[in-house]
Amino acid sequence: MSNSVIKRELIALLQDKEYFEFLRHQRILVTGATGLIGSMFIKLLILANETFNLDIKVIGHVRSHDKAQAILGNYLDNDSITLIDGALESIDVPCDYILHGAAPTQSKFFMEHPVETIRTSIHGTEAMLELGHHKTVKKLVYLSSMEQYGVPYESGQVMTEERLGYLDHLNIRSSYSESKRLCECYCKSYAVEFGVPAVIARLAQTFGPGVPVSDNRVFMQFTKSALRNENIILHTKGDSMSNYCYITDALTGILTLMKDGEAGEAYNICHDEETRSIASIAHLVATHVSHGKSEVVFDIPEDVQGLGYAPTVHMFLSSKKLKSLGWQPKVSMAQAYVRLAEYIQEEGL
Repeated sequence: MSNSVIKRELIALLQDKEYFEFLRHQRILVTGATGLIGSMFIKLLILANETFNLDIKVIGHVRSHDKAQAILGNYLDNDSITLIDGALESIDVPCDYILHGAAPTQSKFFMEHPVETIRTSIHGTEAMLELGHHKTVKKLVYLSSMEQYGVPYESGQVMTEERLGYLDHLNIRSSYSESKRLCECYCKSYAVEFGVPAVIARLAQTFGPGVPVSDNRVFMQFTKSALRNENIILHTKGDSMSNYCYITDALTGILTLMKDGEAGEAYNICHDEETRSIASIAHLVATHVSHGKSEVVFDIPEDVQGLGYAPTVHMFLSSKKLKSLGWQPKVSMAQAYVRLAEYIQEEGL
């Protein structure tokens, strides 16, 4: 059964038909189709197809059909979607657009499987760029991450797309960040050498309805604790400044890049007016979700580095470049957490 919060949030995006009209009669391949962004993008396309009769064909690449059934549910009953599996290198389907989102996303996985993290990112991206080259796609959107910026050389630096920070390549957690950097270079290289219209979406931390309730990242931990009226426990000082994007703003950002993004260019997707520290977010969730019944408690272990947390960063992403294409974020952080809490309550804690 579909979650009503997900459907409500996606239907709200259908008010602007221009987000979808350019996809009329097109075939869109989505890798990472069971991830948050991939699955929500597919659901949005199916709803847009039904609403505007666009004749879109969606091809979702999955590793597990059972997981796809659990996440996509009755959306799979729609004739416009086809699921495929197998290695990304084996995909050979006609497509007009590609959204490449297949990649590990969990810090614990980066720490325990750095080789697989790098291998999956590089080989998968190469395969999609090759497919885009041979199928002459109209646009390939690669989902990168703000983590590729590393740690700014100046604390509090505003990070526009042409700036980079420091990454310790001998820290195994950098397996994720460094592979994102190399994949971005790959996208640029294919754009310049072979004319593949690859566009890079540098996403801030993206969350909202559609995240598995079992997810253990901080935004889910905070929200679930607040819903139970339990204290929100921080295992760091919470000094890092978090750049975030609500899921529906991320989706409209991706559609904007799919339509108007320039080949070989990178674009930050974030709500740059809502950059906050982790501790500030914890207090916000305690206020707006538990209505003050939860408190923020600091419990910092001695070996905090061994937990695999990202380094403390004071960074402010700029979305000016994406905004120049007409995109604007719509959802504040307080609204985002309230909506996430509604979703979790409907799914069941």
